[in-house]
Amino acid sequence: MSSPRPATAEMLNRVVPTLVRVTRRPGALLLAWAGGAVTLFAVLGVLLGLGAVTWVGWLPFALAVVLAVPVVVLAVRRARLQRRTRGLEMQVVDGAGTSTGVVMVGEEPTDGGRRTMEQEQALLDAAAAESAVRTARFLPRLEAAQRAARVAAGGTVNAPYLADDLRVTVLALVGTLAAIPLGLLGAFVTVLLLAG
Repeated sequence: MSSPRPATAEMLNRVVPTLVRVTRRPGALLLAWAGGAVTLFAVLGVLLGLGAVTWVGWLPFALAVVLAVPVVVLAVRRARLQRRTRGLEMQVVDGAGTSTGVVMVGEEPTDGGRRTMEQEQALLDAAAAESAVRTARFLPRLEAAQRAARVAAGGTVNAPYLADDLRVTVLALVGTLAAIPLGLLGAFVTVLLLAG
C-alpha cells in the first residue's frame, strides 16, 4: 500500500489545473498572434532572400527563425502542461484509493492523523529549507520556488506539471510576447526592402 499523497500536492492539484484552464484561451491567442507575426516575417524574408544577390538578403529570414524559437518552445511547454494537468483536480485521494487523513479542527487527532500532520509539517519545513537555497545562475528565486514546490508536493510523481524547468517556460513566454511586435516590425521593414 502506497503512502497518502501530501495535502500540499492535493492543494496544488486543485489550483494549478484551474489556472491552466483559465489561461487556455489567452495562451492560444498569444501563440496564434506570435505565430502569425513570425510566419509573415519568415515568408517575406524568404521572398527577399530569393531575390538577393548576397547572403545579407537572408538576414530577415534568419531573424524570423530566431523569433520562432521561443514561440515553438512555449507551444510545446503549454501542450505538455495541459496534458499533465488534465483530470488532476478530480483526484482527491492517493493512488491506492485511500483518503489523505483530514483532521477536523477541534477534534483530537488519531495516531494516523497525527502522523499525517507530522509528515506534512516535515514536508513544509523541507520545502522552506529548499526555497532558501539559490544556486541557479539565472532566475534563482524562480528555480528555488519550483524546487520547494516539488518538495512540498512530495515530488513530481504527485505534481507532474512541476517536472519542466519553469525558468525556460518563463523565458519562452517573454520571447513569445516580444515576437509579436518584433515580427510585425521585421515584416514591415522587409516589405520596404522588397518594394525598394
